[in-house]
Amino acid sequence: MVSALADLQSPALAIADSVQIFKITPSASTEVDRLQFRANHNDMQATGFYVAPNSTITLNVKINTGTTVARLAIGTPFRDNIRPVRQYFNLQAGTQTFTADQYGGLVYVIYTANNYSTPGEIEVTFGDGFIPVPYFQKGKTTHAQWLVTLDSLKNSAPDVMFSSDRTIMVANMDEALLYQNEDQQLIVDRLDSIIGFSNYISGLSGTSGVHAIPYNKHLITVRDSSAGGYMAAGISIYFTESLSYRMLQPKYLSNTNGWGIWHEVGHTYQQKAWTWGNLTETTVNVYSLASERGFGIPVSRITANNSWPKLDTYFQKNIADRNFNAGDNDLKMIMFHQLWLAFGDNLYINLSRSTRENRPTVSTDAEKMRYFMLSACQITQKDLSDFFRKWGFKVDESVYTEIANLSLTAPAQDITLLRD
Repeated sequence: MVSALADLQSPALAIADSVQIFKITPSASTEVDRLQFRANHNDMQATGFYVAPNSTITLNVKINTGTTVARLAIGTPFRDNIRPVRQYFNLQAGTQTFTADQYGGLVYVIYTANNYSTPGEIEVTFGDGFIPVPYFQKGKTTHAQWLVTLDSLKNSAPDVMFSSDRTIMVANMDEALLYQNEDQQLIVDRLDSIIGFSNYISGLSGTSGVHAIPYNKHLITVRDSSAGGYMAAGISIYFTESLSYRMLQPKYLSNTNGWGIWHEVGHTYQQKAWTWGNLTETTVNVYSLASERGFGIPVSRITANNSWPKLDTYFQKNIADRNFNAGDNDLKMIMFHQLWLAFGDNLYINLSRSTRENRPTVSTDAEKMRYFMLSACQITQKDLSDFFRKWGFKVDESVYTEIANLSLTAPAQDITLLRD
């Protein structure tokens, strides 16, 4: 194990600085409330360091502004799935020493406030016990540095880290070595593009106000292969070791193999007001399809998977026998895609923006369906009753009456006939 941090402070190595500045960010719960998302996501900041199990660590904290207490977190969610919970230490001004538990792990700083106005900045000096890991930083690390660092530190820690403008990605050392000759700058660029496509279709831009892009970075981590494939849950997104080839080779992030990570990122953008009970695996693909288009994939996944015949079969039923909510995810995704075919990106951009601005109080499936139906009509300025009836939206008739009372014209075309 590397024990002397100073010995590794060389410009030739792609490692974290021993002295780092951390600024306070809004907490995950504050962000989810502003953005009206279904679930929290990451609010930890990467350090680029690892601590070994049962080791003693020393650091110094200088408080530049503010009084908010920062915390040190050891362990990556999902990556260290053997540990029952991550280890946390409250930080105070001055030098302090802690002892890691029997698991150790990568190190993060949690420095958050439950608002957007609390000031705070700390300077942390990482001392004894903090082991640098290969740390690829967008726009800073070169490929040559990466190769030297992997070779130098391959026996020092089990993981490597990538840091882009919008993401933190953790991969295991073995896989990083296997794919070391890939273009790491292109990897982090494409990770940022994936986040950017979801920001775009969500109507998020800029750095202030209710429509600002998320302040905290997405955390994406490897996990042991027994865990399945991909998943987004709570604090991070994971991919299993067997899928590392898709995350560490940039071509797979931007071709049809990227659907898995596009989809999981999409889960972190779903808004609660129009994701009712059985649409968790449906509305997510508004964002997946945005990434697909953003990367220039010429054929939609719906067409590529030959899903359109499902719609033809469904529409052979009498309208009274159709039930949208009972359909499978592929079928339900078509409904959202047909609305996109008819009205383009602006429908979902404006729906997302309106949801953040108006913060609708809806909790039941019936309330969420009504909200979506009325919102879609108001945003498009079209009476979509015929479309929703044909799709089998089983809602109280009063909802259709509300739509009629908007006195909108019907679309010039039958949207249910649209295909790509």
